[in-house]
Amino acid sequence: YYRAAELKHGRVAMLACLGWFHQAAGWHPIGDAAVRSTISDDPLIAAQQLPLAGWLQVLFTIMSLEWLTTFVCKPPESKPWDVLGVSDVVADEEYPEWKAQKMRELNNGRLAMVGIIGLIAQDAYTGEYFSQIKNICALRMFANDGNPVCEVELFNYGGAYNWPMIYPEAPFSMPV
Repeated sequence: YYRAAELKHGRVAMLACLGWFHQAAGWHPIGDAAVRSTISDDPLIAAQQLPLAGWLQVLFTIMSLEWLTTFVCKPPESKPWDVLGVSDVVADEEYPEWKAQKMRELNNGRLAMVGIIGLIAQDAYTGEYFSQIKNICALRMFANDGNPVCEVELFNYGGAYNWPMIYPEAPFSMPV
């Protein structure tokens, strides 16, 4: 039971981090449409700006998903984490790559649980909600706000290739 609960909380935390970054990047068309104005990019302030009807929709969606996974389409007793029945497709449960993938999902969920708590605590304590994510050029390609996409010069970024010497120079040279 505890492993399934940890995996479920990890999946929810991964979605929460994704939602946090979307909000902080300034991409929230559904939230803007819900309040019929522009809401804040700060996720905690945006949560306060959401009307009661929006919170009731969120609560109803969570309750519906819990009801579905508890009563309607129960996962098997032996594999409570397998809500969608993916284990029936996998030929060998002991396949090392499959076991490694399951462990990756669990570890990423653990990291996301710590990460979302850190994001919320930082925003509540300092008011900084990771607004620097707006400056990431790759995200600008998906924002449909009319602003130009920043140009990235991959080979000229940071000037010439001038890394410091980590190891001392060898007293001999390699033949070419």
